[in-house]
Amino acid sequence: MKSIVHIITPIITEGIRTLADVEPFLRPDLEVRHSLIRTGPASIECSADEALSVPGILEQALAAERDGATAIVIDCMGDPGLEAARELVSIPVLGPAQTSMHYASLLGHRFAFVTVLDRLYPLIDGLVARYGLRENYAGFGAIDIPVLEIEHRLDEVVEQLASESLRLVRDHRAGAIVLGCTGFLGCAEKIAERLAADGHPVPVIDPIPLLLHSADSLCKLGLSHSGHVYPLPRRKPLAGFALADRYEEP
Repeated sequence: MKSIVHIITPIITEGIRTLADVEPFLRPDLEVRHSLIRTGPASIECSADEALSVPGILEQALAAERDGATAIVIDCMGDPGLEAARELVSIPVLGPAQTSMHYASLLGHRFAFVTVLDRLYPLIDGLVARYGLRENYAGFGAIDIPVLEIEHRLDEVVEQLASESLRLVRDHRAGAIVLGCTGFLGCAEKIAERLAADGHPVPVIDPIPLLLHSADSLCKLGLSHSGHVYPLPRRKPLAGFALADRYEEP
């Protein structure tokens, strides 16, 4: 059975994510597609950015399902539009924060979250609470490098991620590290090596590979989200959005 996983990158900035990024994970039975949103923010670094991205995410999710995708992943650690997208499509929809946090608690019991900006602390704290993982949450760290600067400051990014991860493992007894930005793709191995060299062999989770393989597994198992938990919205007047055909009759 072939899985077709569609990545929605919920920003308008071209080139920040390409299919070349995920080429190492492809197999004959795993195809990956990709799209940006057409209207919304250039990057997501606060709740306002997230809110502005959601209509585009829903539009792209519906288009992906219509075009034959068997699963969708949202390429942002805030999981914007995750529950809303599950209400509108029948195929699995995964968010990197929810998926990574649950795997991290499975692998390391207590996990820490290291992301781009310190201002994201309340957003991440809220996600931890929503996903029922407060008992497993060891702490938060940030490197204070904006999303759109990651590619141009990659050596500095890796150095600061490693430093923050080491602090959280040493001082907060984190048993796993979640890289809290999908723009950190490819950094996990170096950080894990640094931790291991310092006597801390803990898993470092790179969200994008984990999302792709998790989505692939759900497709092959024939599993998706619950229609009782995420039912179609009830039909009502809706202005400005081409979503009305996904609203059920009352």
